[in-house]
Amino acid sequence: MTENKLKLNSEKTEALLVGTRQKIASLTVTDLQLDDATVPFSPAVKSLGVFLDSTLSMQTHISFIIKTCFFHLRRIASIRRYLTHDACVKLVVSLIFSRLDYCNSLLAGLPASSIHGLQ
Repeated sequence: MTENKLKLNSEKTEALLVGTRQKIASLTVTDLQLDDATVPFSPAVKSLGVFLDSTLSMQTHISFIIKTCFFHLRRIASIRRYLTHDACVKLVVSLIFSRLDYCNSLLAGLPASSIHGLQ
């Protein structure tokens, strides 16, 4: 990286060790050494608005989507009486459906028990 005049910001850099729970537990590696910076492994990292966890189960991402959608639903419910039906539909589509649709192809193939909360 130094030959390209790039510098790693170790405060913003995260590393993810991917594998099965058993394989990750058996490893003794705790961090990644890149040039002069030491980057610890995180249990989950966020990239382009998607949380990836070390087992790629997507549970962190699914929990975050559910939490965010319920937050916006409660906010819409608190002002519902002041909105027309069309305005309410537009809010739900823009605030809820957009979050459910973003990168949902990453959830393909997950067990039904994992994505049940998104239904």
